[in-house]
Amino acid sequence: MNKITPLLKKSIPLALVIISIPLAMYLLDSGKMEKPQWKKGGKPKQRIVRVVDLQKGSVIPKWQSSGMVKANETVNVLAQVSGKVTQVNAIARPGALLERGELLAKVDDIDYVLALRSQQSQLVQAQASLELERGDQILAKEELALLEGVDQNSLETALVLREPQLLMAQAKLDIAKANVEKAEIALQRTNIVMPFKGKIVSKSIGRGSRVGQNSNLFKIVNVDTFWVEVKIPRTFLGLFDSTKAAVITQPKLWGEDVTRTAKFVSVLPELDTRDRQVKVLLAIDNPLSLNADNIVDANKPPIFINDFLSIELQGEAINDAWVIKSNWLQADDSIWVVDRANTLQKRFVDVLFKSRDSIYIRADFIKGDRALSEKPGIASVGLEVRPININKPRKIKQVSTNEHDLIDKKKQQRRERGKF
Repeated sequence: MNKITPLLKKSIPLALVIISIPLAMYLLDSGKMEKPQWKKGGKPKQRIVRVVDLQKGSVIPKWQSSGMVKANETVNVLAQVSGKVTQVNAIARPGALLERGELLAKVDDIDYVLALRSQQSQLVQAQASLELERGDQILAKEELALLEGVDQNSLETALVLREPQLLMAQAKLDIAKANVEKAEIALQRTNIVMPFKGKIVSKSIGRGSRVGQNSNLFKIVNVDTFWVEVKIPRTFLGLFDSTKAAVITQPKLWGEDVTRTAKFVSVLPELDTRDRQVKVLLAIDNPLSLNADNIVDANKPPIFINDFLSIELQGEAINDAWVIKSNWLQADDSIWVVDRANTLQKRFVDVLFKSRDSIYIRADFIKGDRALSEKPGIASVGLEVRPININKPRKIKQVSTNEHDLIDKKKQQRRERGKF
């Protein structure tokens, strides 16, 4: 018995190997499956796709942009004469609104008044000298007429008639007049006034200050008009209608339904350095919403410098155009459609305008075409599909009263069985 046991132990692995070989071959043969054959007259399962009806009509292209408000005119008011400041307007402080011509400050004018009087006196003297010279010329003409036996051709008539002296007197009179005008202007410049209606941004002087020519006194900004720059793509520039007012909104501050307008000024000559878009300059009239009494209109929100505004620009109307979603357009300017035969087709289009969400195009669609509203994935022209139009509401099955009663009865029976 002891001699047989080792022999059995050695033969068991060999027997297992011999048995496993035909078993493995059988399993391999049984694992070979024939390719499924479609039943006679059967068709492969069709791919389900989502489609929408193509919409056509007239549209007004719009472009949503934004921009920062800046001043139309910002001026540093400088002193044009030197002297001591004797008066400063009490309301001339930062933030104050002043009309054109209102006094800002006054420079001591005593020296300029005296200078004007001196020049006026010299003007009187020059006028008197001219009158005397004219009288002398008349006398010279009379004396020349009394001379007999003198060759008139040999005389220097101009000198005899004192014409050079008369010209000198006239020139002195002109100089005196110019000096009087200069003195008058200098005197006027002692009054420093507003060059336009505006608000004071900063003030650099006070009463008693000593100023010289070109000393900086005030910084003011024109409040009649503010400017704002917006950017538009070059493709929209050809559609942009500069005659239509741009619509300004600031929903978080003004509310959803409150708007203001801006008018077109010009297309700036340089592109934006970052995105290469075109810059358009707009003007906002009466930005602070001031009425005739310079009080802010409660029904029109004010706009300030450095305000960040949302702006909508309008283009010229595009008639008889198709409107498609941005993600429908392929790289080769085509879109996928499902035709009347429920097969995928490509239609090439001409892009008229691209907005952020929609694209306006011209295309030769065929009756029955519906746009593919999803990514085509792996697709080919002519592929048969089963379309589902997501624009059309699904039909809801109407359940009759008898059917409701039957359903309720079955539910009751199931509840009763559950008790036992």
